[in-house]
Amino acid sequence: MKANFFLLLLFVMGSISFARAQYVNEKPIAELDADYIRIWSDSGPLLSPKITVRVDWGQGGRTPQITDDRRRPISFNGMIAVLNMLSKEGFELIEIVRDSKDETEIFYLKRKEGFIPYTDSNSGDAVEYDSGTHSR
Repeated sequence: MKANFFLLLLFVMGSISFARAQYVNEKPIAELDADYIRIWSDSGPLLSPKITVRVDWGQGGRTPQITDDRRRPISFNGMIAVLNMLSKEGFELIEIVRDSKDETEIFYLKRKEGFIPYTDSNSGDAVEYDSGTHSR
């Protein structure tokens, strides 16, 4: 009985830590310094139906993928899974555009009004969003 409880406890703790494990350039997604972002999918791991996702918020340079805390790209079952995750991180979908050249769908999202990002009490550099001025 104790072993089952211990395994269940480990599973729950792992699930909770995974819920906050989405990063872009080693920064939690909810703390991105942007009101608007653009996302699109890359093909995922070889021979897999899953996708990886790139995020552009005007940072310049190479467009990073959504990664875990170990900087490994996260694979998603589809774009709806990505949109649901980003909704929990404070963004909402505003438009989907299809690129006619390679038929890629590009999703444009904006930060939700009044969203306050998750802040770790140990983190002194957390960004808070002010819905009145639309800035941090």
